[in-house]
Amino acid sequence: MKIAIFVLADMFVPLLLSTGNCLEKRHAHQVRYLNFLPHDHKLLAKNTDQLYPRNLETLDGTAQMSENIFSQDEVQTMVGFMQAKHGGSLSEWYGRVNTVARYVRHFIDEHQPQLFVVWNGQDHIGQVITALSQRQHIPVVYLENGYFANTLQADLAGVNASATLASLDYEAVLAKAQAGSVSTDAEAPPFLLRPLTRTQLASIALAHRANLGYYTQYPEQRGFSRIKTWKIKRQRAAIPNDQVTLPEQFAFVPLQVHDDTQVLLNSKLVHSVEEFFETVHAAIRRTCGADYPIIVKEHPEDLGRYDYTALRRKYPDVIWLRKFDIELLLDRANMVFVINSSVGLQAVGRKKPTVVLGESFYSKPEIAFVVKDLAELDAIVHRAAQGVDEMMSIRIDRFLDALNRTLFVKGTWKHPACIRTGPALAERLLALYERNPQLEGGNAALSHPATANG
Repeated sequence: MKIAIFVLADMFVPLLLSTGNCLEKRHAHQVRYLNFLPHDHKLLAKNTDQLYPRNLETLDGTAQMSENIFSQDEVQTMVGFMQAKHGGSLSEWYGRVNTVARYVRHFIDEHQPQLFVVWNGQDHIGQVITALSQRQHIPVVYLENGYFANTLQADLAGVNASATLASLDYEAVLAKAQAGSVSTDAEAPPFLLRPLTRTQLASIALAHRANLGYYTQYPEQRGFSRIKTWKIKRQRAAIPNDQVTLPEQFAFVPLQVHDDTQVLLNSKLVHSVEEFFETVHAAIRRTCGADYPIIVKEHPEDLGRYDYTALRRKYPDVIWLRKFDIELLLDRANMVFVINSSVGLQAVGRKKPTVVLGESFYSKPEIAFVVKDLAELDAIVHRAAQGVDEMMSIRIDRFLDALNRTLFVKGTWKHPACIRTGPALAERLLALYERNPQLEGGNAALSHPATANG
Protein backbone atom coordinates (compact mmCIF):
# COMPACT_ATOMS: atom_id res chain seq x y z
CA MET A 1 0.00 0.00 0.00
CA LYS A 2 1.14 3.56 -0.70
CA ILE A 3 0.91 5.86 2.33
CA ALA A 4 1.47 9.64 2.33
CA ILE A 5 2.35 11.41 5.59
CA PHE A 6 2.09 15.20 5.84
CA VAL A 7 4.59 16.46 8.43
CA LEU A 8 3.09 19.60 9.95
CA ALA A 9 6.11 20.81 11.93
CA ASP A 10 9.67 19.86 12.82
CA MET A 11 8.68 18.64 16.28
CA PHE A 12 6.76 15.76 14.69
CA VAL A 13 9.57 14.68 12.36
CA PRO A 14 11.02 11.96 14.66
CA LEU A 15 7.62 10.39 15.43
CA LEU A 16 6.41 10.34 11.83
CA LEU A 17 9.72 9.10 10.42
CA SER A 18 9.79 6.34 13.04
CA THR A 19 6.20 5.39 12.19
CA GLY A 20 6.98 5.41 8.47
CA ASN A 21 10.04 3.30 9.15
CA CYS A 22 7.82 0.69 10.85
CA LEU A 23 5.29 0.78 8.01
CA GLU A 24 8.06 0.11 5.50
CA LYS A 25 10.24 -2.40 7.35
CA ARG A 26 7.64 -4.31 9.35
CA HIS A 27 4.65 -4.12 7.03
CA ALA A 28 6.25 -3.67 3.58
CA HIS A 29 4.28 -0.54 2.62
CA GLN A 30 5.57 2.43 0.63
CA VAL A 31 5.72 5.70 2.55
CA ARG A 32 6.09 9.24 1.16
CA TYR A 33 6.46 12.39 3.27
CA LEU A 34 5.16 15.87 2.43
CA ASN A 35 6.24 19.20 3.90
CA PHE A 36 6.03 22.82 2.70
CA LEU A 37 8.23 24.90 5.05
CA PRO A 38 11.96 25.59 4.50
CA HIS A 39 13.38 24.56 7.88
CA ASP A 40 11.23 21.46 8.27
CA HIS A 41 11.81 20.45 4.65
CA LYS A 42 15.60 20.62 5.17
CA LEU A 43 15.38 18.50 8.31
CA LEU A 44 13.27 15.86 6.57
CA ALA A 45 15.55 15.86 3.52
CA LYS A 46 18.47 15.03 5.80
CA ASN A 47 16.64 11.99 7.17
CA THR A 48 14.69 10.49 4.23
CA ASP A 49 14.96 10.29 0.45
CA GLN A 50 11.17 9.96 0.18
CA LEU A 51 10.39 13.64 0.73
CA TYR A 52 8.01 15.59 -1.51
CA PRO A 53 8.04 18.06 -3.12
CA ARG A 54 11.60 17.39 -4.17
CA ASN A 55 12.18 21.11 -4.73
CA LEU A 56 10.38 23.39 -2.30
CA GLU A 57 10.88 26.55 -4.36
CA THR A 58 9.48 25.21 -7.64
CA LEU A 59 7.18 22.64 -6.01
CA ASP A 60 8.39 20.25 -8.71
CA GLY A 61 7.12 22.52 -11.48
CA THR A 62 3.66 23.27 -10.05
CA ALA A 63 4.56 26.62 -8.41
CA GLN A 64 4.30 28.46 -11.74
CA MET A 65 0.87 27.09 -12.58
CA SER A 66 -1.91 29.65 -12.41
CA GLU A 67 -5.00 27.48 -11.89
CA ASN A 68 -6.83 28.11 -8.63
CA ILE A 69 -8.38 24.96 -7.19
CA PHE A 70 -10.21 26.71 -4.33
CA SER A 71 -12.27 29.90 -4.57
CA GLN A 72 -11.71 32.92 -2.31
CA ASP A 73 -14.79 32.01 -0.28
CA GLU A 74 -13.54 28.44 0.16
CA VAL A 75 -10.11 29.69 1.20
CA GLN A 76 -11.60 32.16 3.66
CA THR A 77 -13.46 29.31 5.34
CA MET A 78 -10.35 27.11 5.35
CA VAL A 79 -7.93 29.66 6.81
CA GLY A 80 -10.16 31.50 9.28
CA PHE A 81 -8.39 30.08 12.33
CA MET A 82 -4.89 30.32 10.83
CA GLN A 83 -5.43 33.92 9.67
CA ALA A 84 -6.74 34.93 13.09
CA LYS A 85 -3.66 33.37 14.70
CA HIS A 86 -0.94 34.50 12.26
CA GLY A 87 -2.39 37.53 10.47
CA GLY A 88 -1.79 38.26 6.81
CA SER A 89 -4.16 39.30 4.06
CA LEU A 90 -6.73 37.02 2.48
CA SER A 91 -4.94 37.41 -0.85
CA GLU A 92 -1.75 36.00 0.70
CA TRP A 93 -3.60 33.03 2.12
CA TYR A 94 -5.49 32.57 -1.14
CA GLY A 95 -2.18 32.33 -2.99
CA ARG A 96 -0.62 30.03 -0.40
CA VAL A 97 -3.56 27.61 -0.26
CA ASN A 98 -3.86 27.29 -4.03
CA THR A 99 -0.11 26.96 -4.53
CA VAL A 100 -0.02 24.06 -2.09
CA ALA A 101 -3.25 22.60 -3.50
CA ARG A 102 -1.85 22.46 -7.03
CA TYR A 103 1.11 20.48 -5.76
CA VAL A 104 -0.96 18.13 -3.60
CA ARG A 105 -3.24 17.37 -6.55
CA HIS A 106 -0.16 16.70 -8.69
CA PHE A 107 1.26 14.44 -5.95
CA ILE A 108 -2.00 12.46 -5.68
CA ASP A 109 -2.19 12.02 -9.45
CA GLU A 110 1.42 10.91 -9.73
CA HIS A 111 1.83 8.72 -6.63
CA GLN A 112 -1.72 7.44 -6.09
CA PRO A 113 -1.58 7.21 -2.27
CA GLN A 114 -4.15 4.90 -0.70
CA LEU A 115 -3.93 6.52 2.73
CA PHE A 116 -3.03 10.04 3.94
CA VAL A 117 -1.86 10.82 7.47
CA VAL A 118 -1.94 14.39 8.88
CA TRP A 119 -1.44 15.98 12.29
CA ASN A 120 -4.64 17.63 13.57
CA GLY A 121 -5.92 18.64 10.12
CA GLN A 122 -7.29 22.08 11.08
CA ASP A 123 -4.41 23.99 9.47
CA HIS A 124 -4.74 25.16 5.85
CA ILE A 125 -2.55 22.41 4.39
CA GLY A 126 -4.34 19.73 6.39
CA GLN A 127 -7.64 21.02 5.02
CA VAL A 128 -6.26 21.06 1.47
CA ILE A 129 -5.18 17.43 1.84
CA THR A 130 -8.55 16.49 3.33
CA ALA A 131 -10.54 18.16 0.54
CA LEU A 132 -8.47 16.74 -2.31
CA SER A 133 -8.32 13.28 -0.71
CA GLN A 134 -12.10 13.22 -0.32
CA ARG A 135 -12.49 13.96 -4.02
CA GLN A 136 -10.42 10.85 -4.76
CA HIS A 137 -12.01 8.76 -1.96
CA ILE A 138 -8.66 8.47 -0.17
CA PRO A 139 -9.06 7.96 3.60
CA VAL A 140 -7.26 10.38 5.91
CA VAL A 141 -6.11 9.54 9.44
CA TYR A 142 -5.81 12.51 11.80
CA LEU A 143 -3.30 12.49 14.66
CA GLU A 144 -3.13 14.64 17.78
CA ASN A 145 -1.96 14.54 21.39
CA GLY A 146 -3.96 12.20 23.56
CA TYR A 147 -5.73 13.28 26.73
CA PHE A 148 -3.58 11.29 29.14
CA ALA A 149 0.18 11.25 29.60
CA ASN A 150 1.96 9.22 26.94
CA THR A 151 -1.01 8.92 24.58
CA LEU A 152 -1.82 10.07 21.05
CA GLN A 153 -5.09 10.24 19.12
CA ALA A 154 -5.64 8.59 15.74
CA ASP A 155 -9.00 8.76 13.99
CA LEU A 156 -10.54 8.75 10.50
CA ALA A 157 -12.96 11.62 11.14
CA GLY A 158 -10.78 14.11 12.99
CA VAL A 159 -9.44 14.87 16.45
CA ASN A 160 -10.92 16.20 19.67
CA ALA A 161 -14.51 17.33 19.01
CA SER A 162 -14.26 16.10 15.40
CA ALA A 163 -13.31 12.53 16.34
CA THR A 164 -15.66 9.70 15.35
CA LEU A 165 -16.59 9.10 19.00
CA ALA A 166 -17.88 12.67 19.38
CA SER A 167 -20.87 11.90 17.17
CA LEU A 168 -21.64 8.61 18.93
CA ASP A 169 -23.66 8.18 22.10
CA TYR A 170 -22.18 6.34 25.06
CA GLU A 171 -23.51 2.89 24.14
CA ALA A 172 -22.36 3.27 20.53
CA VAL A 173 -18.84 4.08 21.76
CA LEU A 174 -18.77 0.88 23.80
CA ALA A 175 -20.07 -1.12 20.83
CA LYS A 176 -17.41 0.35 18.53
CA ALA A 177 -14.72 -0.58 21.01
CA GLN A 178 -15.54 -4.27 20.62
CA ALA A 179 -13.84 -4.21 17.21
CA GLY A 180 -10.82 -2.25 18.48
CA SER A 181 -7.63 -3.40 20.13
CA VAL A 182 -5.19 -2.02 22.68
CA SER A 183 -1.94 -0.86 21.06
CA THR A 184 1.04 -3.23 21.17
CA ASP A 185 4.47 -2.80 22.73
CA ALA A 186 6.46 -4.15 19.78
CA GLU A 187 10.06 -3.00 19.47
CA ALA A 188 10.74 -0.32 16.86
CA PRO A 189 13.20 -0.93 14.01
CA PRO A 190 16.47 0.99 14.44
CA PHE A 191 16.13 4.69 13.63
CA LEU A 192 18.52 7.58 14.33
CA LEU A 193 17.47 11.18 13.73
CA ARG A 194 20.12 13.39 12.11
CA PRO A 195 19.58 17.00 13.24
CA LEU A 196 20.49 20.04 11.20
CA THR A 197 23.94 21.49 11.87
CA ARG A 198 24.52 25.07 13.01
CA THR A 199 25.80 25.87 9.53
CA GLN A 200 22.62 24.52 7.95
CA LEU A 201 20.46 26.43 10.42
CA ALA A 202 22.37 29.63 9.71
CA SER A 203 21.93 29.10 5.97
CA ILE A 204 18.17 28.72 6.40
CA ALA A 205 18.00 31.87 8.54
CA LEU A 206 20.00 33.90 5.99
CA ALA A 207 17.76 32.72 3.14
CA HIS A 208 14.74 33.78 5.19
CA ARG A 209 16.12 37.28 5.77
CA ALA A 210 17.12 37.67 2.14
CA ASN A 211 13.62 36.77 0.92
CA LEU A 212 11.63 39.99 1.22
CA GLY A 213 8.47 38.16 0.22
CA TYR A 214 8.94 35.37 2.77
CA TYR A 215 5.74 36.02 4.74
CA THR A 216 3.71 36.40 1.58
CA GLN A 217 5.04 33.03 0.47
CA TYR A 218 4.65 31.44 3.92
CA PRO A 219 1.96 33.43 5.83
CA GLU A 220 1.73 30.70 8.49
CA GLN A 221 5.26 31.66 9.59
CA ARG A 222 4.29 35.24 10.45
CA GLY A 223 4.74 35.83 14.17
CA PHE A 224 6.95 32.75 14.56
CA SER A 225 10.48 33.27 15.81
CA ARG A 226 12.86 30.73 17.32
CA ILE A 227 14.49 33.55 19.29
CA LYS A 228 11.07 34.71 20.58
CA THR A 229 10.22 31.12 21.53
CA TRP A 230 13.53 30.81 23.39
CA LYS A 231 12.86 34.05 25.28
CA ILE A 232 9.38 32.88 26.32
CA LYS A 233 10.87 29.63 27.62
CA ARG A 234 13.37 31.65 29.66
CA GLN A 235 10.55 33.77 31.07
CA ARG A 236 8.56 30.68 32.02
CA ALA A 237 11.53 29.11 33.73
CA ALA A 238 11.95 32.27 35.82
CA ILE A 239 8.37 32.19 37.13
CA PRO A 240 8.47 30.81 40.69
CA ASN A 241 6.32 27.89 41.79
CA ASP A 242 3.18 28.97 43.63
CA GLN A 243 3.26 28.38 47.38
CA VAL A 244 -0.27 27.80 48.64
CA THR A 245 -2.10 25.60 51.11
CA LEU A 246 -5.07 24.02 49.35
CA PRO A 247 -8.46 24.39 51.06
CA GLU A 248 -10.27 21.25 52.21
CA GLN A 249 -12.79 21.62 49.40
CA PHE A 250 -12.72 23.67 46.21
CA ALA A 251 -13.87 23.96 42.62
CA PHE A 252 -10.99 23.72 40.18
CA VAL A 253 -11.08 25.76 36.94
CA PRO A 254 -8.09 24.92 34.70
CA LEU A 255 -7.77 27.41 31.85
CA GLN A 256 -7.13 26.28 28.30
CA VAL A 257 -4.70 27.94 25.88
CA HIS A 258 -6.41 31.20 24.92
CA ASP A 259 -6.04 30.63 21.16
CA ASP A 260 -6.54 26.85 21.19
CA THR A 261 -8.61 25.48 18.31
CA GLN A 262 -10.68 23.69 20.96
CA VAL A 263 -11.82 27.08 22.26
CA LEU A 264 -12.06 28.92 18.95
CA LEU A 265 -13.81 26.19 16.97
CA ASN A 266 -15.53 23.83 19.42
CA SER A 267 -17.10 26.04 22.05
CA LYS A 268 -20.59 27.34 21.24
CA LEU A 269 -21.68 28.48 24.69
CA VAL A 270 -18.60 30.50 25.64
CA HIS A 271 -16.29 32.07 23.09
CA SER A 272 -13.14 32.88 25.04
CA VAL A 273 -11.30 31.65 28.10
CA GLU A 274 -12.27 34.81 29.97
CA GLU A 275 -15.97 34.35 29.18
CA PHE A 276 -15.74 30.72 30.28
CA PHE A 277 -14.21 31.65 33.63
CA GLU A 278 -16.68 34.43 34.37
CA THR A 279 -19.59 32.17 33.44
CA VAL A 280 -18.60 29.32 35.75
CA HIS A 281 -17.47 31.69 38.52
CA ALA A 282 -20.95 33.24 38.61
CA ALA A 283 -22.62 29.81 38.60
CA ILE A 284 -20.45 28.53 41.46
CA ARG A 285 -21.21 31.63 43.50
CA ARG A 286 -24.97 31.36 42.88
CA THR A 287 -25.01 27.63 43.66
CA CYS A 288 -22.34 27.06 46.31
CA GLY A 289 -22.18 30.44 48.01
CA ALA A 290 -19.88 33.45 48.20
CA ASP A 291 -17.28 31.69 50.35
CA TYR A 292 -16.89 28.46 48.36
CA PRO A 293 -13.20 28.24 47.35
CA ILE A 294 -12.41 28.48 43.64
CA ILE A 295 -8.94 27.72 42.27
CA VAL A 296 -7.91 28.79 38.77
CA LYS A 297 -4.72 27.63 37.06
CA GLU A 298 -3.34 29.23 33.92
CA HIS A 299 -2.28 26.96 31.07
CA PRO A 300 1.52 26.51 30.91
CA GLU A 301 1.56 27.44 27.21
CA ASP A 302 0.09 30.87 27.97
CA LEU A 303 2.73 31.81 30.52
CA GLY A 304 4.79 34.58 29.00
CA ARG A 305 2.49 35.03 26.01
CA TYR A 306 -0.95 35.95 27.42
CA ASP A 307 -1.73 38.16 30.39
CA TYR A 308 -4.58 37.52 32.85
CA THR A 309 -3.60 40.32 35.27
CA ALA A 310 -6.83 42.26 34.74
CA LEU A 311 -8.96 39.17 35.34
CA ARG A 312 -7.03 38.29 38.50
CA ARG A 313 -7.59 41.77 39.90
CA LYS A 314 -11.29 41.69 39.04
CA TYR A 315 -11.81 38.49 41.06
CA PRO A 316 -9.85 38.73 44.33
CA ASP A 317 -12.01 35.95 45.82
CA VAL A 318 -10.27 33.36 43.61
CA ILE A 319 -7.02 31.52 44.30
CA TRP A 320 -5.08 32.10 41.08
CA LEU A 321 -2.17 29.78 40.26
CA ARG A 322 0.39 29.89 37.48
CA LYS A 323 2.88 27.17 38.42
CA PHE A 324 1.48 24.40 40.58
CA ASP A 325 1.17 20.60 40.42
CA ILE A 326 -1.98 20.00 38.36
CA GLU A 327 -2.09 16.35 39.39
CA LEU A 328 -2.45 17.40 43.03
CA LEU A 329 -5.17 19.91 42.12
CA LEU A 330 -7.12 17.22 40.27
CA ASP A 331 -6.69 14.77 43.14
CA ARG A 332 -7.94 17.23 45.73
CA ALA A 333 -10.68 19.08 43.82
CA ASN A 334 -14.36 18.49 44.62
CA MET A 335 -15.51 19.66 41.18
CA VAL A 336 -13.73 20.50 37.93
CA PHE A 337 -14.97 22.95 35.27
CA VAL A 338 -13.67 22.85 31.69
CA ILE A 339 -14.57 23.89 28.17
CA ASN A 340 -13.32 20.70 26.51
CA SER A 341 -9.67 20.27 27.44
CA SER A 342 -7.70 17.10 28.07
CA VAL A 343 -7.68 18.02 31.77
CA GLY A 344 -11.44 17.45 31.73
CA LEU A 345 -11.03 13.82 30.73
CA GLN A 346 -8.25 13.42 33.29
CA ALA A 347 -10.70 14.68 35.93
CA VAL A 348 -13.35 12.25 34.68
CA GLY A 349 -10.80 9.46 34.97
CA ARG A 350 -10.27 10.40 38.61
CA LYS A 351 -14.04 10.14 39.16
CA LYS A 352 -14.29 13.87 39.82
CA PRO A 353 -17.60 15.59 38.95
CA THR A 354 -16.59 17.36 35.74
CA VAL A 355 -18.74 20.14 34.29
CA VAL A 356 -18.16 20.43 30.52
CA LEU A 357 -19.28 23.50 28.56
CA GLY A 358 -17.80 22.73 25.13
CA GLU A 359 -17.96 20.03 22.47
CA SER A 360 -15.74 16.99 22.93
CA PHE A 361 -15.76 13.24 22.42
CA TYR A 362 -16.08 12.88 26.21
CA SER A 363 -18.94 15.35 26.68
CA LYS A 364 -21.45 12.58 27.35
CA PRO A 365 -23.95 12.72 30.23
CA GLU A 366 -23.16 9.17 31.32
CA ILE A 367 -19.65 10.18 32.44
CA ALA A 368 -19.69 13.98 32.88
CA PHE A 369 -21.99 16.88 33.75
CA VAL A 370 -22.55 18.28 30.28
CA VAL A 371 -23.94 21.77 29.73
CA LYS A 372 -25.93 22.24 26.52
CA ASP A 373 -27.74 25.41 27.57
CA LEU A 374 -26.38 28.02 29.98
CA ALA A 375 -29.86 28.33 31.48
CA GLU A 376 -29.26 24.83 32.91
CA LEU A 377 -25.81 25.59 34.33
CA ASP A 378 -26.86 26.26 37.94
CA ALA A 379 -28.87 23.04 38.14
CA ILE A 380 -25.96 21.07 36.67
CA VAL A 381 -23.49 22.61 39.14
CA HIS A 382 -25.85 21.65 41.97
CA ARG A 383 -25.89 18.03 40.75
CA ALA A 384 -22.12 17.98 40.26
CA ALA A 385 -21.65 19.14 43.85
CA GLN A 386 -23.29 15.89 44.96
CA GLY A 387 -20.41 13.89 43.48
CA VAL A 388 -20.03 10.91 41.12
CA ASP A 389 -22.31 8.00 42.00
CA GLU A 390 -21.47 4.31 41.64
CA MET A 391 -23.22 3.89 38.28
CA MET A 392 -21.38 6.85 36.74
CA SER A 393 -18.12 5.46 38.11
CA ILE A 394 -18.70 2.13 36.34
CA ARG A 395 -19.60 3.92 33.11
CA ILE A 396 -16.42 5.97 33.30
CA ASP A 397 -14.27 2.84 33.55
CA ARG A 398 -15.99 1.32 30.51
CA PHE A 399 -15.65 4.51 28.50
CA LEU A 400 -11.93 4.88 29.23
CA ASP A 401 -11.30 1.30 28.16
CA ALA A 402 -13.20 2.01 24.94
CA LEU A 403 -11.00 5.05 24.26
CA ASN A 404 -7.86 2.95 24.49
CA ARG A 405 -9.29 0.55 21.92
CA THR A 406 -10.63 3.09 19.43
CA LEU A 407 -9.02 6.53 19.70
CA PHE A 408 -5.92 6.58 21.88
CA VAL A 409 -2.56 5.05 21.03
CA LYS A 410 0.11 4.54 23.68
CA GLY A 411 3.03 6.86 22.94
CA THR A 412 4.25 10.42 22.49
CA TRP A 413 5.57 12.74 19.75
CA LYS A 414 8.43 13.91 21.96
CA HIS A 415 11.92 12.82 20.98
CA PRO A 416 13.54 10.39 21.75
CA ALA A 417 10.66 8.51 23.44
CA CYS A 418 8.61 8.83 20.24
CA ILE A 419 10.86 6.30 18.48
CA ARG A 420 9.24 3.59 20.61
CA THR A 421 5.79 4.85 19.56
CA GLY A 422 6.31 3.95 15.90
CA PRO A 423 5.17 0.29 15.99
CA ALA A 424 1.92 0.95 17.87
CA LEU A 425 1.02 3.96 15.74
CA ALA A 426 1.81 2.09 12.52
CA GLU A 427 -0.48 -0.77 13.57
CA ARG A 428 -3.28 1.64 14.47
CA LEU A 429 -3.00 3.40 11.10
CA LEU A 430 -3.36 0.09 9.28
CA ALA A 431 -6.24 -1.00 11.51
CA LEU A 432 -8.08 2.25 10.78
CA TYR A 433 -7.49 1.79 7.05
CA GLU A 434 -9.01 -1.68 7.21
CA ARG A 435 -12.03 -0.40 9.12
CA ASN A 436 -12.66 2.53 6.78
CA PRO A 437 -16.31 2.03 5.69
CA GLN A 438 -15.82 3.93 2.42
CA LEU A 439 -13.04 1.67 1.25
CA GLU A 440 -13.69 -1.38 -0.85
CA GLY A 441 -11.00 -4.01 -1.09
CA GLY A 442 -8.95 -2.43 1.71
CA ASN A 443 -8.34 -5.78 3.39
CA ALA A 444 -7.10 -7.26 0.18
CA ALA A 445 -4.59 -4.43 -0.23
CA LEU A 446 -3.23 -5.06 3.25
CA SER A 447 -3.18 -8.82 2.92
CA HIS A 448 -0.58 -8.64 0.15
CA PRO A 449 1.48 -5.51 0.79
CA ALA A 450 4.38 -6.59 -1.40
CA THR A 451 2.01 -6.99 -4.37
CA ALA A 452 0.33 -3.67 -3.62
CA ASN A 453 3.70 -1.98 -3.70
CA GLY A 454 4.20 -3.16 -7.25
